Amino acid sequence: MTTTPAAAGIGPACRNCGTTLQRLSLAGHYGRQVEIDLCSPCHLVWFDGIEQAQLSGPGLLTLVGAMAAAHGVAHRTLQPGLRCLHCASAVHEVHNQTRWGKSLQLECPQHHGAWQTFGQFLDQRGLLHPLSSADRARALAHADGLRCVNCGGVISASDTRCPWCEATPALVDVARLARSLDPEGATAAHPVHRAATAATSLSCAACGAAQVAAGDWQCRQCGATLTTPGLVQAHAQVLALGPALRAHAEKPSPEIVRHRLQAQSAGLERQRERVAEMQAEAEAQRRATWGGADHESAGEGLPLRWRSVLTWTAAAALAWWWWG
Repeated sequence: MTTTPAAAGIGPACRNCGTTLQRLSLAGHYGRQVEIDLCSPCHLVWFDGIEQAQLSGPGLLTLVGAMAAAHGVAHRTLQPGLRCLHCASAVHEVHNQTRWGKSLQLECPQHHGAWQTFGQFLDQRGLLHPLSSADRARALAHADGLRCVNCGGVISASDTRCPWCEATPALVDVARLARSLDPEGATAAHPVHRAATAATSLSCAACGAAQVAAGDWQCRQCGATLTTPGLVQAHAQVLALGPALRAHAEKPSPEIVRHRLQAQSAGLERQRERVAEMQAEAEAQRRATWGGADHESAGEGLPLRWRSVLTWTAAAALAWWWWG
């Protein structure tokens, strides 16, 4: 089952179909709230600026749940000439390079934000896999059939594209979705994390056990979650992570905090080295200017000021990682 996302009020009208957009108030990093507009009939989301990067694990889980819920709504075809949600300028396609490859979005030329289909959003985060012939056969043999990851429409054996929204059929990588929700490993003990990101329909990437063509999307040998043929099924697999993700966002465990501090130790060391270099430069300049004279006006206070900079920098970094 999917969860009902938190609503932040009535949004503006969709620039494609005219339906009032669903405005979602989602959990962001450091206790912030991120508002995102979603159109269920068009299976579109609108992001202002860098809202995607501001989503925390619980916020991303809620957004994926809202997308999965929208798969129950009949798709409306995207019309040419889609416009910006704020200024009504015609948007244009932008291809961005990500760690998972090139991503696509429809961006406002005035930089007010961008539209993305559900499929484009999932693909940008590396959550989709190409559909092999074996994957297709297995999905079609399953009771749920093969569903479009973008709109949820039914895809038949001969469809090379979704007949409803023209998206390319793909599988949702549940294990990678789980890691995207929880990059720090607060829910590492959950079975959903056992699968590797390259799971296929023929073998389990966690234990190597062979999988039957008409089997479930979980390994019968070790219980690891494999890829799924639809967003609704993928969301159902990771929904159980919600309570732990929210608890982690409110108060990270001591072990996670320790890992955060360890990750920052190299950066703090570089800051110390840079401050030491600046101290030496200031002292050398003072001696060259004043010939070693011991006067406050000659710059005796410079090293103290740089020590203060280091102290405040280190304290701010520790506080940020503790409360983040």
